[in-house]
Formats: sequence, structure tokens, C-alpha cells
Amino acid sequence: MTVAYLEEGTFIAFIAFTIFFFVAYKLDQISFVSFIMSLAVSACVHAAFYWLIVKYWPFF
Repeated sequence: MTVAYLEEGTFIAFIAFTIFFFVAYKLDQISFVSFIMSLAVSACVHAAFYWLIVKYWPFF
């Protein structure tokens, strides 16, 4: 697996989470503040995952 596939996978996962949170916001399941916080936390988790994989995975 190359880094490009990992970047693509994390980006697709972030887009999926964004759509999920947006739908929940539009259906009034979460507030706007919760929507923004969910996106920020999701972005931080994806960035941390990517950083850990690149730093500690032996194939890169």
C-alpha cells in the first residue's frame, strides 16, 4: 500500500463523516455547534491516524 492510497482513504472517510454529520444537522438531530465540533474532531482524528500510520508503519 502506498501513501497515496492511504491519503485517498482518509480523505474519503472524512468526506463520509462530513456527509453523515451534515445530514444529522439538516434533520435537526444535532445543533450547529455540535456539527462544527463534530467536523473539527473528525478532522483531528483523521490527521492523527494519518500521522501515526506514516510515522510508525514500517512500509513507508
